[in-house]
Amino acid sequence: MRAFFPIMYKEFKHIIRDRRSLVSALLLPLLLVLVFGFAINLDVTDIEIAVVDQDHGSQARELISQLCSDGTTRVVARPTSSRQLEQMLERGQVKLGIVIPPGFGRNIAAARDAPVQILVDGVEAAFAAQALGQIAASLRASTLNQLGMVLRTLGRRDPLPSLEAKPRIFFNEALDSRWFVVPGLISVIIMMLSALLTSQCVAREYERNTIEQILVSPVSGPALMFGKLGPYLLVGVAQVGSVTLLSRFLFQVPIRGSLGLLAISTLLYLVGAMSLGILFSAALKSQQVAMQVAFVATILPSIILSGFLFPIENMPLFLQYLSYLVPARYYLEITRGLFLKGVGISVLWPQVLAMVIFSIVVLAAAISRFRQNLS
Repeated sequence: MRAFFPIMYKEFKHIIRDRRSLVSALLLPLLLVLVFGFAINLDVTDIEIAVVDQDHGSQARELISQLCSDGTTRVVARPTSSRQLEQMLERGQVKLGIVIPPGFGRNIAAARDAPVQILVDGVEAAFAAQALGQIAASLRASTLNQLGMVLRTLGRRDPLPSLEAKPRIFFNEALDSRWFVVPGLISVIIMMLSALLTSQCVAREYERNTIEQILVSPVSGPALMFGKLGPYLLVGVAQVGSVTLLSRFLFQVPIRGSLGLLAISTLLYLVGAMSLGILFSAALKSQQVAMQVAFVATILPSIILSGFLFPIENMPLFLQYLSYLVPARYYLEITRGLFLKGVGISVLWPQVLAMVIFSIVVLAAAISRFRQNLS
């Protein structure tokens, strides 16, 4: 027992001296609880819909009014045709649409069947299934209420006509959750592994005391930067190729879009993610600390704030704005758009532009930090 207290005292001194690890150990649990507590909301509380009203009657307006009365559903667009509604689903402008057919009001007035069509973006399978059930139940209740009022007005006690909400699911007809998870998982894995791979390359030079050899060499900062980045890019390309083939042939996830566009956007994403790891490595000069920071800075935002598992629309407003700074959000939209929707650059150009900006900004920051170290 005599050696117990001196050893414990010695370890306390080591912990206090390593302030970076101490701060990360104390703050990381608080950060995790705050972010998970605010961001994770599996309830469907904000459903934005588009309505195609082909009836233009008072019963149709009453139907939509009652549908939005509980505050969880909002009409954000009123396309004039089903084709326009399908295009909005392709572009991701809405995830759910309702088509009220001609004669809906006449059917209600005559107490006849009054079917309504629901069009759903099935890419986010869990959200689509929950939102579809919620909207179908609301439509059914609203329409049956109108039919009941008509029958009471006519003084009839006939049983209520059968009501059928006719769903039509796009892009993931079976609502297979693997089709939703796997493309998003690719973006999360690439971001995490790429940053972790390169988070050691500069710090390793400091810890092995070989940085002086680089400082006295005639190699410029950008040349050294690209020299270190090149091999890791090849490893990243191999990673992406392997997980893409695995998702296609093992999990049967379709690839409906352009492979060329997927390759270009993936390369931009890899450059940005690996430059981020090099930036951490050059700034922190410790492999262990750089890896910890790279892990926290990539895996948490990529899982929580990208829309990978939890709908961004359900998050608090400040987290929704913060998600615009998460590159995985844009790459995830690209992969799901190419894998499931088959859309092209005309739809995905904002996301590709975000990848360009991300890779340029982070690469420039990493080169700037390199130059400071070399000087």
